[in-house]
Amino acid sequence: MRGRFQAGIRAAALALAILLPGAAFPALAAGPTAAAATAQRTVPRTVLALVDLREESTIRLSRIHTMAELPLSHLGVSVVYWNVADGLPDLSRYPDLRGVVTWFAGEPFPDVGAYVGWVARAMDRGVRFAVLGQPGVRLERGGRPVPLALTNRFFARFGLRDDDGYSDLTYKSKPALADAMIGFERPLSGVLPGYPLFRKTDERFVTHLAMRRGDDPASDSHLVVTGPAGGLVTEGYARYFDAEYNRRQWIVDPFAFFRDSFATDDLPKPDVTTLSGRRLYFSHIDGDGWRNVTEVAPYAARRVLSADMVRTAAIEAFPDLPVSVAPIVGDLDPTWKGTPESLAAAKALFALPQVEPSSHTWTHPFQWAFFKDYSRQAEAPFLEREGSRKPGKSDEHAAEEAGEVSDIGRYAVPRAYLQQPFDLDQEIGGALDYFTRLAPAGKRAVLVQWSGDTSPFEAALAAVRKAGGVNINGGDARFDADFPSITGLPPIGLPVGAERQIYAAGSNENTYTDLWTNRFYGYRNLVNTMRHAGSPLRLKPFNVYYHMYTGQKPASLNALVSVLTAAQGQELAPVAASSYARIAEGFYTTRFEPLDGQGGGRRWRVRDRGALNTLRFDHASADAVDFARSSGVLGQRHSQGSLYVALDPAVAEPVVALAESDRADRDPPAAMPYLVQGRWAFSSFAPDDHGFRVAATGYGAGGMVWQVRRPGRWTVTAERDGTRLWSGSVDADADGRLALTVPVSAIAPLLLRFRATDGAAG
Repeated sequence: MRGRFQAGIRAAALALAILLPGAAFPALAAGPTAAAATAQRTVPRTVLALVDLREESTIRLSRIHTMAELPLSHLGVSVVYWNVADGLPDLSRYPDLRGVVTWFAGEPFPDVGAYVGWVARAMDRGVRFAVLGQPGVRLERGGRPVPLALTNRFFARFGLRDDDGYSDLTYKSKPALADAMIGFERPLSGVLPGYPLFRKTDERFVTHLAMRRGDDPASDSHLVVTGPAGGLVTEGYARYFDAEYNRRQWIVDPFAFFRDSFATDDLPKPDVTTLSGRRLYFSHIDGDGWRNVTEVAPYAARRVLSADMVRTAAIEAFPDLPVSVAPIVGDLDPTWKGTPESLAAAKALFALPQVEPSSHTWTHPFQWAFFKDYSRQAEAPFLEREGSRKPGKSDEHAAEEAGEVSDIGRYAVPRAYLQQPFDLDQEIGGALDYFTRLAPAGKRAVLVQWSGDTSPFEAALAAVRKAGGVNINGGDARFDADFPSITGLPPIGLPVGAERQIYAAGSNENTYTDLWTNRFYGYRNLVNTMRHAGSPLRLKPFNVYYHMYTGQKPASLNALVSVLTAAQGQELAPVAASSYARIAEGFYTTRFEPLDGQGGGRRWRVRDRGALNTLRFDHASADAVDFARSSGVLGQRHSQGSLYVALDPAVAEPVVALAESDRADRDPPAAMPYLVQGRWAFSSFAPDDHGFRVAATGYGAGGMVWQVRRPGRWTVTAERDGTRLWSGSVDADADGRLALTVPVSAIAPLLLRFRATDGAAG
């Protein structure tokens, strides 16, 4: 028995390796045939976004990606994109399609009749639509008017009829009805946009905003509606845009609107913000400014590098907070611009237990699009500029020499180091191998942190995947007094062709310091973004992301230390940045197979989740896991009105069942012990007659809470490879809460044993 369990622990250690620096964890994905077959019996969670790239240029900058995808992802759906300039999509390509979302600014269709027919056929098969902005059915592309009868065939699907009128002077208009969905971030105030006269024809649809001209109820126009086919928000009433400051705010509550439009209450939500019941934390550093000489006294007199200054003040001083450090090979390698000091700084950092070696590429591309169809000849005009640099003060400030400071946002050269032709394999896989060789045995660099404009092309992303790595960066998340809207938070990632870029969850110090030109203390404001992104809805993990040149200025270093100190004081579950990237990838692959017919409803098998191990159920204060009908579930915790369910990484296809809970003011009782929350990651849970055992890994002392069946004294031991490292006793309170802290390093996996000392099983 012991041998079988130890074998299970070894398997658990492999599963938990996703949370250790340098570990590899390939994404799980079914083949095309298997995926199609599985989709036929899974809960649909794909929403197809129709965009017109003749108008919006790129998906990255589109309204749906920058505004709608974050709330959609929070609701558990995965967004895919289709450019209507290529015609109308074949919906058979999307076997798990839940709905379609559009947000046009113009009239993209040359044949509106074909589009209206396509929408009707999709709705007839149960596909729901969310329409924001221009519906695309009033004019054909080129300006040809569409017959009103055809336009109304479209609006009838949303319970509306266009009476062919328009109120362009709105000073006499006021809301006849505006429910809680309206005024989410911006109230209806000031001069309101003009609006069409929509009459409601189907009472199955709920009106959330109706505008009235004067005191005439007959003039009511229904501008925001949701119902059995989806939802519609009239142009001008979804968001407010401040052109002077380039700021956007939601008028409509996007969470409520998309929740109603796509009926997401029956959908378990794969959650990338939470681990072991706690908000997830990760940190990563781009290598820019690695060789800058710090200005911090007294280190400046000794010409200490910024990388060494960051190590001393912000990494060694916080051993319980993991960080992924990504140098640039060109800054380290002596055959490029490296020095013995810059190379030694990398080795010293990589040797720290909490540091994950990562890559900020080989030559630091600034403009990734320049290298999509690379030509050395096209790069030739920049070579003279590279060769004409003369030694001087810039030698002390390598970031300036590379163009990162003096030309950030308007890069003077396409990459920092140009002395050799660009080589994509060297840039990605070669750099990962280089940093792996610099790291101690057992650590592997797998994370590529995108440089420059953080806009990699498809082949660059594919090169990361082929090298066995994962990627991160981009997004520039801000949610604070300067950016007072969730529209400042990016979605989880961005599709780039057949590949996917994973965004950082926070913005680096550039957006807080006017592109590193002043207000070098500005990064302390990160705590406001992290607070707003964590409450009242947990939308993002806690991410501390910065550059090595933060170690150059006293103000910037103090700001960083204040942020890290704030993070230490919060209830978090820290992981390496590569672990977050794998969790984020798992969001897009997760599938749910309903098992409603097997035992009485609200039961799902979870497939293809990769490294993602948390599910969320919203509006679930009175719900709890039904452990008798579940398998592979480690624990549960209620927070913010949602139920967070922790899955066991050692179980490939767990089953989650829900039941009603008698009380919502305490952790639900269960017939077996379960995890409420913990700082570490847990795996391979195994109950026995006297308690239970579980594998664990993580950073810092292991604070945790378990729920057991009855109060009493418990003995807890932590061991590794058969050697006991710690033992202690703890009492479960009257409600069965067993709270403790295991003061042992768990960067290497531990086996925890819990034994009820009174002989009663937990």
